[in-house]
Amino acid sequence: MVATISHDRYFRDDYADDELTGDEMGVREFSDTSRCSSPTWSIYSYESSVDHQRMLREIHGRVFNNTSEYYMLPADAPEHCRLDMQHEMLKKKMNGLFLRPDAVHRALAPKQTEVPSILDVGAGSGCWALDVGKLFPHADVVGIDLAPANLKSPPPPNCRFECDDVNLGLDQYHDGFDVVNARCVSSGIADYRAFLEDVSQVLRPGGVFQSIEAEFQLYDEHFRPVTARSEDDPEFSWTQKMSLASLSAMEARGPGIRAGPQIPKWLKDMEGTWEETGEKVLWIPIGPWGEESLGERSKYVAELMRQDVIRFTSSVRPLLLTAGYFEETIDLWTERVHDELKNLRRRLYIRWICSWGIKRRKSGDVFY
Repeated sequence: MVATISHDRYFRDDYADDELTGDEMGVREFSDTSRCSSPTWSIYSYESSVDHQRMLREIHGRVFNNTSEYYMLPADAPEHCRLDMQHEMLKKKMNGLFLRPDAVHRALAPKQTEVPSILDVGAGSGCWALDVGKLFPHADVVGIDLAPANLKSPPPPNCRFECDDVNLGLDQYHDGFDVVNARCVSSGIADYRAFLEDVSQVLRPGGVFQSIEAEFQLYDEHFRPVTARSEDDPEFSWTQKMSLASLSAMEARGPGIRAGPQIPKWLKDMEGTWEETGEKVLWIPIGPWGEESLGERSKYVAELMRQDVIRFTSSVRPLLLTAGYFEETIDLWTERVHDELKNLRRRLYIRWICSWGIKRRKSGDVFY
């Protein structure tokens, strides 16, 4: 029998204002130029500048991976800056890096027989992998992505990055990791259920898998889906319109983008694999529209969410152009979305689906 947990006890929303450090009281400066000025490349599974050129391509003024047609968001410094911001937001919302921190710490406890290891699938800017590498200096951390990360400084000695496509399988990592993280990667995965099977083979007994995916369907202040389609409807949202157009364009490339809400069920369906599975929904407002009821940390999270979505309009522009939308249409949508969010004309939530599984231990295994 697989234990299923959906409690709220792994998250805290009641942050006290005095817990904040000085740079959290206002939104930090996430500068694109800090990434563009002098990026320092980490250790990759490629060597030459020729390989680098083959991995990247330019589409409508942005740089993309040249490996997979499924994932159609940029792989350049501005996008990695957005992902840094998103990472900061989720880290503050979750009060850390993990959905099940107790299980992760247990899985990564120092061992006599092997080095604890962590795999970050879809490492993006590398921020999650870098944070984990600093938190667990005794563990090896591997970040894989379709394109190189734009690192602002050399990574810790226990952290490396490789370019790979998980759609080709993870056989090379079989039984090699104690923690596997996969965040906002569903649009780049052709068959998420097959990916979960691969993950189960990658994890060692007692290892932890965690997934976090955002829905493109937005919700109003009462947690109801925003469904208005007419611009004359008072419930209409330009942000929702552009979000659904992006969803449609991504889905045309592959069905993975809709995997998020199904992941908890798919984990449960893997009988005999997990000794525990769980799920958690995070509701994050797009902007601090409920300021009167928000603590300082929650305001900070909401502001980061707003800035993330505003920047996302630039990220999806090439995708929408490639999908056949007119440039004038995208420009109009972008202008209206920015106005809607900057002036808080709509009270909107994004729903984040969080899932985890703890791999079944072998008979007689004991954690110390």
